[in-house]
Amino acid sequence: MTLFAFLRALFFSVGFCLWGAMSLEAETAQPLDASAERARIAQQRSEQEAIFALAEVACYRRFAVSDCLRDARKSRRIALDELRRQEIVLNDEERRLKASQAVQRIQNNISQQAPAGAVQ
Repeated sequence: MTLFAFLRALFFSVGFCLWGAMSLEAETAQPLDASAERARIAQQRSEQEAIFALAEVACYRRFAVSDCLRDARKSRRIALDELRRQEIVLNDEERRLKASQAVQRIQNNISQQAPAGAVQ
């Protein structure tokens, strides 16, 4: 087993474990902790960049450098695309929460103003 094949297998096994943990977490429907999620995504992104750097070094030691680099870049792109998708979902959830809070504030303001206007 080459180093690149090992790193790819390691990446996918870690990815599946994280995916399983995320789906379990989504089922429990705990409140959103955006800062912790962003930290987790940043940590995983840096891990993927480190894996790519190792794979890149391994590729330059091989005869078929271009094919190896193309495969390494493809694996990195897949991993980073998934992290970007998670980041977009997190941004959407935060946006939805802020919009909900804004609507609630507006409704509270309207309900407070309506009785005062009816008394006059």
